[in-house]
Amino acid sequence: MNGRKRLNRLGKITILSLVTLAIVVVMGIIGLMKNRAAGQEESEVSATRVSQLAVSSAQKEKYSDSVLHETILQKKEQERKEALAKKREKQHHEDQQEKAIYLTFDDGPSPASDQLLNILNQYNAKATFFTLGPNIKKYPEAVKRMVDEGYSVGLHGMTHRVREVYASQAAPVNEMVENQRILQEVADIVTNLVRTPYGSVPYLTEEMRDSLHQNGFKLWDWNVDSKDWELQNKRYVTHTINKIEELERSNKIPVVLLHDKPATIKYLPELLSYLDQKGYKTKKITNELVSLTFPCAGRCRPVS
Repeated sequence: MNGRKRLNRLGKITILSLVTLAIVVVMGIIGLMKNRAAGQEESEVSATRVSQLAVSSAQKEKYSDSVLHETILQKKEQERKEALAKKREKQHHEDQQEKAIYLTFDDGPSPASDQLLNILNQYNAKATFFTLGPNIKKYPEAVKRMVDEGYSVGLHGMTHRVREVYASQAAPVNEMVENQRILQEVADIVTNLVRTPYGSVPYLTEEMRDSLHQNGFKLWDWNVDSKDWELQNKRYVTHTINKIEELERSNKIPVVLLHDKPATIKYLPELLSYLDQKGYKTKKITNELVSLTFPCAGRCRPVS
């Protein structure tokens, strides 16, 4: 009797164990099937994403050549021009209110730069110097003084030779980059203001202008040529005053081209005295200003 009870108990335990084992096996199979299904689903999602990316890339490439893309670019360019025009108008109004004039000196520094700075300081006149890289090396103390005394210093290149400055699309940029490096090394400043030798017309082509712009440079020309490079005596003062008065009658702000050289400096006090008497305020060019440049208008061409 006791033996039968033991057998029955053992049988129940065995059956219970088998049932438990069966449940575990079944649960394992179900889990495996779920994992496989999830993996398959993830693979399908990944494949879908890759397909979407491929389509997106193809669409983007197709879009870049589309009329819509061109329209968007044209709209952005138009918006840029409108913003620039508003800024120029505001700047012009402020300059008018102050009766502003911008004096600029090319080709320095020179042995006469200290004398030039002394005269400008005597008249409390602001000015901008477009400097040449080799001259910065020759007269480092002069350019340091320009910076220390609050004048604006820009770049005029390295060689000042037409066939080198305008030799290729990259040539003007290369000259200004080297000029910029020397100025930073000597005077510890970085400037983006540039004036190309002899002005931007006719040899600074549209492609060259674009290269300068893409490299962050701001090109400046002038609207009053003092002709101090030609007249080389006090006649340049009379000529400059006449041009300034013409611009005043036409409601334009004068940007005057001068040179850092003895003949100009000798008669500069006469020009500065005139500006004082007429109530002009001399100002320096900064990176924030909208630049004055000669438009190509079909006049620009490569150096022959």
